[in-house]
Amino acid sequence: MVSIEATELRPGLVVHLDPKVLRERGGCKTNAAINDGNDRAVHGLHYFLVLRVNEDYCTAAPLFSQHTNGSDRLAEDLKTGLADKWIDTPSYTSRWQHWKIPLESVAAASGAEESNPEYRRSYAANDSAVLDEILHWETENRCPYRSV
Repeated sequence: MVSIEATELRPGLVVHLDPKVLRERGGCKTNAAINDGNDRAVHGLHYFLVLRVNEDYCTAAPLFSQHTNGSDRLAEDLKTGLADKWIDTPSYTSRWQHWKIPLESVAAASGAEESNPEYRRSYAANDSAVLDEILHWETENRCPYRSV
């Protein structure tokens, strides 16, 4: 297990994070819905696709292995890096869930990361238009960002 340092964060990087650690550290926000008291924000170890990075936080979308209403499948030919649980494995983003994660929380929450720094998983790392298309759904979300 090799944690991901904040200095490694870039659009297209796929990171294995523990949302419980992110919640404990504080400062994270999501626009995932709460329906009938059910919080739709992901729990348990989860892969996230980094879509934007600024000086304080990154914006990332959780990845899912199953299609659901409102999800989009990632193109296999845009995936690179460690193959296990990634290459030739269906991956989906939800249009309706994004997270803003403080950069200083990434290393602490990425203790389960399986890849080495020279072989991190990534998606569309050289195609910002593809990542911008995924990020666009952030502006279409009916739910505002809230603390998790």
